[in-house]
Amino acid sequence: MENLNLLPVLLASDINVYSMARAFHEEYNVQSLMVARRLSGPVMNSKILRYWEEKELDDSKVFLETMKKIYEENKDKTLIVIGCADHYVRLVVENKEALKGMYVVPYSDKEVLDNIVLKETFYSLCSKYNLDYAKTLVYKKEMNLDFTLDFDFPVVLKPSDSVSYNKNSFEGQHKVYFIDNMSDLKDTLKTIYGHGYEDNMIIQERIPGDDSAMYDLQVYVGSDHKVKLMNFGNVLLEEHTPKGIGSNAATLVDYNEELMKKIQVFLEDIGYEGLADCDLKYDYRDGTYKMFEINIRQGRSHYRVTGGGDNLAKYIVEDYVLHKELPLKFVKDEYFWHVVPLGVVYKYIKDEEKVKKIKRLVKEGKVCHSLYYNKDMSLKRWIYLKLRDFNQHKKYKEHLG
Repeated sequence: MENLNLLPVLLASDINVYSMARAFHEEYNVQSLMVARRLSGPVMNSKILRYWEEKELDDSKVFLETMKKIYEENKDKTLIVIGCADHYVRLVVENKEALKGMYVVPYSDKEVLDNIVLKETFYSLCSKYNLDYAKTLVYKKEMNLDFTLDFDFPVVLKPSDSVSYNKNSFEGQHKVYFIDNMSDLKDTLKTIYGHGYEDNMIIQERIPGDDSAMYDLQVYVGSDHKVKLMNFGNVLLEEHTPKGIGSNAATLVDYNEELMKKIQVFLEDIGYEGLADCDLKYDYRDGTYKMFEINIRQGRSHYRVTGGGDNLAKYIVEDYVLHKELPLKFVKDEYFWHVVPLGVVYKYIKDEEKVKKIKRLVKEGKVCHSLYYNKDMSLKRWIYLKLRDFNQHKKYKEHLG
């Protein structure tokens, strides 16, 4: 595989980036180029990543200039650009035509992705394709807090356009808000719009159930717009810090063929292409899986796919570079992924049967942690990971008791 002369160009600097770089390193023994505004802990002191800093990377003009510079310095290589955060995927897609002559760009066109990124459009598509979702009100700024709900509290409040929302950061900002009454809901809306956000907000009925009711579906859709890989996971534990809410921390591979096939039809029918991460929650009241969103990138827990034997980097290369025919695979094999210490997993997952299953899989070696990679374990990195583990124990104690 050395003659492929690959250079993965990964945008951002978080766990998602490290997991993708690890996939490329495991399969092709290549070092990836990480392009970001700043470094974060998960990628520090790594030998499998090279860092290109650009403080203004979020600016479209600067982004394209940077990508051209990288190309000019690496013309002899096959460059693959992969966004590892939503706003970088959007930048790639918005500049897709300009990038295609320089990079492999494994993404759908903007028109396709816009229908998924904007949540009110996405929920309309869910209705069309018979995918269940929570009762929803799309709140528009011009409503001026003059609205009523046809469902009860508690509710979940989240931005329709998460990219625009994150550009208008403020103290106390949450990824999503869990709200118990109308007064708090209106106060939160005033705060969000008072800090510059202009797009719509989504108000949804909060589906009952703890972290163990959460699920995600990691998907790879080929350049021919046909689904090639689906890996369904039960998210048993999430992060609980304000900006981390909804981020997977521990996931068991699960299987639901009926649901997977419905989402397969949906993605193929809209002409999707590339990696996707579907967030769902099981509603025990009616036995359905409610769709929350589809992230237009690989999910934070995507290393479970690679760790379980289906290397995502290999899928991209064999599809876009080697132009191989890829068969459809729905993953069935049991596997466990985590990015917090096992002590946290065993303490805060309340389902005793699931904990027993996790312990069995750990004993059998059917387990992976995104950040612990034996081929990338310097002393400095090992110390960071141990300090991170210690901090995770403190965080969960603070937020979950």
